[in-house]
Amino acid sequence: MSLLEVSDISKSFSTGRDIIGRRTGWTHAVRNVSFTLDAGECLALVGESGAGKSTVGRVVLRLIEPDAGNIAFDGHDVRGASPARLRAMRRGMQMIFQDPHSSLDPRMSVLDAVAEPLIVHTDLDREARTEKVRELLDKVGIGPRYLSRYPGELSGGQLQRVAIARALAPGPKMIVCDEPVAALDVSVRSQVLNLLRDLQEELELAYLFVCHDLALVEVIADRVLVMAGGEVVESGTVESVYRDPQQDYTRKLLDAIPAPFPRGARQR
Repeated sequence: MSLLEVSDISKSFSTGRDIIGRRTGWTHAVRNVSFTLDAGECLALVGESGAGKSTVGRVVLRLIEPDAGNIAFDGHDVRGASPARLRAMRRGMQMIFQDPHSSLDPRMSVLDAVAEPLIVHTDLDREARTEKVRELLDKVGIGPRYLSRYPGELSGGQLQRVAIARALAPGPKMIVCDEPVAALDVSVRSQVLNLLRDLQEELELAYLFVCHDLALVEVIADRVLVMAGGEVVESGTVESVYRDPQQDYTRKLLDAIPAPFPRGARQR
């Protein structure tokens, strides 16, 4: 049984309302998307802006309610879970957002931000939580000297490392990575990407990796789902899709990869 099983999920959003508030139109963000994700695997969702890939990531975690379809995580029904059950399930499935400046509360110190999931999901006392946060910051390459810092005092790369530590805090089995390096300077993207790879190997994490950059996907992913217009138009292993793409849309995305790209980056 796969860690995550997604079957025929769909999601539409209202595009307008008339003078008395009735909805006048809909856009189909996701249509009948299905896939599985195994423990320790990285599955990439790729496509241009508006393809629906970020919506899929949020629907999987029920940050957005789907209109239709089924989602099972670790053998449990996500769509049918009660609020209390869903809260417990979220210990095992976390998310890293694209922009760490907006995903972290500017009024919370690094210590408090990373410790918050521990308050929600564990019964550790304050001393034990602080020690756990120290360990997590070491793991993501920051160190405890940043415990008392605030988001406004950190760089984008440092903030994203804090966001990663926060996602790791409750001990998840799966992390949805929503364009996790897109908002970072080019000089630090590879550092954060390598960190994510190292953490995946060390902790046997599964990643649902949302990304528009196929160069990054080749470095980190095992399988890839290509999305366009809210639908999956091609899927397969990274090797097979990159070597022999079946759809013109996929070829277009591959042609957009800057050259030269270090094709041996997967082997360090």
